[in-house]
Amino acid sequence: MNVTPSARNVVVPPVLLAGERDRNQLAQDRRRGSLVRIRRGAYCEPDTIRVAGAAAAPREERNKALACARALHSQLRSDHVFSHTTAALLLGCRVWTVPDRTHLYQGYRASGRAAKDVFRHRGDVAPDQVVTIDGLPVTSLARTVVDCALTLHPLEALVIVDSALRLGVRREDLLKLLEARAGRRGIRQAQLLIELGDAGAQSAWETWVRYEILRAGLPRPTAQMAVRTDLGLFHTDLGYPQWALGIEFDGLVKYRPDGVRPGHDPAREYMREKARAEAIRRAGIAIEHVNASDKRDVPALIARFARHLPPGLLASARPHPALPPT
Repeated sequence: MNVTPSARNVVVPPVLLAGERDRNQLAQDRRRGSLVRIRRGAYCEPDTIRVAGAAAAPREERNKALACARALHSQLRSDHVFSHTTAALLLGCRVWTVPDRTHLYQGYRASGRAAKDVFRHRGDVAPDQVVTIDGLPVTSLARTVVDCALTLHPLEALVIVDSALRLGVRREDLLKLLEARAGRRGIRQAQLLIELGDAGAQSAWETWVRYEILRAGLPRPTAQMAVRTDLGLFHTDLGYPQWALGIEFDGLVKYRPDGVRPGHDPAREYMREKARAEAIRRAGIAIEHVNASDKRDVPALIARFARHLPPGLLASARPHPALPPT
């Protein structure tokens, strides 16, 4: 088993088990709000879960999922390895949806009385495919990606593939590991997702935009498209350099006070983004802006992109059969 330090800004919250504190004291701490229950028999101090600032809810969900993994590790008596989306979180990958169950490999079939917040997978995990993160046994980054590519919805899996490639996993290592799983259901889809993965994606929402473009049958866009301007070199989230189109996903976090970091100034961020966008346009690149609300009408979003592409390209495009709606 390889030991990997807790890195990539992953902090697994400390956990208190019920048996480690007097029952009356535990009840009193819960009433006062100094402890919160994260799963049966396990508690955390609220400050280890809560996140200040904008977009706190998904980050708090992530912290709770990490805490649940630590709690389960302390409670289980049989050998286990955290896997799939739980492993992705522990390894510092982005996920599209924070899992509501803790995923792990365990070498026995759970009884009907097993905890409902745990998803036990059957299968072998080679010793060289296990790492230790903050004391927890976790499938390696490559094994985690392959497991997710084989089992998740393609968008969920692609978010993890993109993130892992950005963290440094090699595509050829993923494909080699996938070859060793020949005969498994989902092999073709997993291979496609690994080939479609792009280390240039810097957020799950950027992956979503690219996924919808590919699902519509349009050509694969360039991630982090370089644009030389009179103010210097900039990059758009996605783009088609051959058709002078840049695509930007606009998250609202950076336009809120302290949205990116403590002391973050949204007014200054707005002015900086405005100057950047104007410089890109002066360089002859049109920009299409996307935000989360565009998920409500994906065909309209794709039509906006298509206006900048050669006539008839969208009309001749065919939806990708292996990429279902999100």
